[in-house]
Amino acid sequence: MNITDNILSHSSDSEKVIEISHLKKYFNGNKVLENINMVLHRGETIVVLGKSGIGKSVLIKCIIGLIKPDEGTLKVFGKEVSAMSPKELNDMRTKVGFLFQGNALYDSMSVRENLEFPLRRNKSIHDPHIIEGLIVEVLESVGLLDTIDKMPSELSGGMQKRIALARTLILKPEIILYDEPTTGLDPITAREISSLILEIQTKYKTAGIVITHDLHCAKTTSSRMLVLHDGVFIAKGSYDEMRNSENEWVRSYFKIE
Repeated sequence: MNITDNILSHSSDSEKVIEISHLKKYFNGNKVLENINMVLHRGETIVVLGKSGIGKSVLIKCIIGLIKPDEGTLKVFGKEVSAMSPKELNDMRTKVGFLFQGNALYDSMSVRENLEFPLRRNKSIHDPHIIEGLIVEVLESVGLLDTIDKMPSELSGGMQKRIALARTLILKPEIILYDEPTTGLDPITAREISSLILEIQTKYKTAGIVITHDLHCAKTTSSRMLVLHDGVFIAKGSYDEMRNSENEWVRSYFKIE
């Protein structure tokens, strides 16, 4: 079953911040994304659910311009990503936060320095008082102000994930893309991160796309869900609708709860 047409949210009158139409991506002739259609509206969080290795991360890397699609259109804030100049692409990326699966913190920098870096590089902010205020704000948002002068190696995996989220937040993005945010974390920490994602969305009114195969994360964070299988979205709806889907493959996925 292919439901690639008319994948809209419950809030079709709100502003569209991401629009994807008939997107395709192949690697060495192998299909990864076959016919992807999706609209993300301001203020909502879409969870893209699916097994590991089926192209979920490829999708969000296309959105941020790290991977170029082979076919289709992909617009962010109304502009086609593939047609953006380097400056336009960089400006777009300051508005779209990306939480990498591996956190991507700089090991040689303290937490403070990791958070300063995007401000100096992308916002050209050099006033120490402004920088300090923004760092304190985001560290308080993730509950880790006391780690400000620690090194990443001194932090647990869950704390590193929180710091990575703080670094994403410090540019005050309008959209946040989360790539497997709970992978590699113990169940308790994974639940804490899922709850934090929901808190961040509520506090900062960000739109978001959460890539995951973690059902608890999907249930906690999603406004709605899309299920990716064999290169296409085969189901859409709320968590409960997906859990009780008429599609046998989708329904069987939820048996691992």
